Amino acid sequence: MRFFLLLISTLTLMGCAAPVVYDFDSSANFHKDQTIAFQDTKEDNIQSLDRTRIHEAINHQIKMKGYKVVDKNIASLVVRYQIEEEIRIQSSGMSYGVGMSRNRMGMSMQAPTNAKEIKEGKLVVEVIVPEDNRVIWRAASQKRLTEQMKPDKRSELINELIQEMFDNYPPKQ
Repeated sequence: MRFFLLLISTLTLMGCAAPVVYDFDSSANFHKDQTIAFQDTKEDNIQSLDRTRIHEAINHQIKMKGYKVVDKNIASLVVRYQIEEEIRIQSSGMSYGVGMSRNRMGMSMQAPTNAKEIKEGKLVVEVIVPEDNRVIWRAASQKRLTEQMKPDKRSELINELIQEMFDNYPPKQ
């Protein structure tokens, strides 16, 4: 009975977890700056499909907030985004053991476990003051992009995460 209560409590708390975490510089004035540029995020001059989706979603949210996207040389703020890749090991299988401690003899048996590497990506967006390269706002996703996602699900997740991130920009101080 305790196990089931613990399981239900854990699942309930997992459902309450926020998909995005935020941090910001409380001394920054977010309301004076109305021009934003994107930091060049191209790696080896190649714009990936996910980077294009992220760029378009951020661009849409910025314009909805009333900001004007301009050249980096005249922008008062710069947006930088990246996908931080992580590898998670997922294992399945069973292992068990039998032992005796009184006679210092032991016996153990183990069934092989199956392990699988899963590549995931965590989306991070930062707003930077270009004069001193100081990050004044940061949002990171808790939901992960996986290799197995289909293109429409990837786009849907990216749009949802970017919208959630920019719901808290500028932050309420």
